[in-house]
Amino acid sequence: MTDEKLTLNEFHKKIAMETNNAIWSALDKDDPTAEELEEAMFMAYTSTYHWGKIGTLANAVRGYYMIARVHAKKGRADPALHYAKRCLELAEKAKDSDKNFNDWDMPFVYEVLARAYAVAGKKTECKKYKQLSQKAIEEVSDPEDKKTCQGELDKFDC
Repeated sequence: MTDEKLTLNEFHKKIAMETNNAIWSALDKDDPTAEELEEAMFMAYTSTYHWGKIGTLANAVRGYYMIARVHAKKGRADPALHYAKRCLELAEKAKDSDKNFNDWDMPFVYEVLARAYAVAGKKTECKKYKQLSQKAIEEVSDPEDKKTCQGELDKFDC
């Protein structure tokens, strides 16, 4: 085993990416354990912190998405809504100012809002954001990205 030498920015990027990507294993399960969700929560906050040190506004949007998504999976409506709304607020700024903001970001932003409202028992709002996500998915250019967005949106009902 060799010691990997990283600059501080390289370290932040490595940890941000690794923790963000590791969250999906818990989110993709139908019935993750409380421990798996707690670990996913720690990773979501960790990733968001590290992206905040070296990332762009688009990375912040994705970090807030993950935090809201894990809270929603845990059934915690208030924090899920808080972070989902913050995600939307940042996305509205990023879509016009951050070249790293992609056409698949908005479908995810709307999807996490729909999930948060679903957990809160607010069906009207859930349906509104689910429809906005569906409409935004139609604007995604890459077929694989479109499929991924649609797959996440289809995983829940209002």
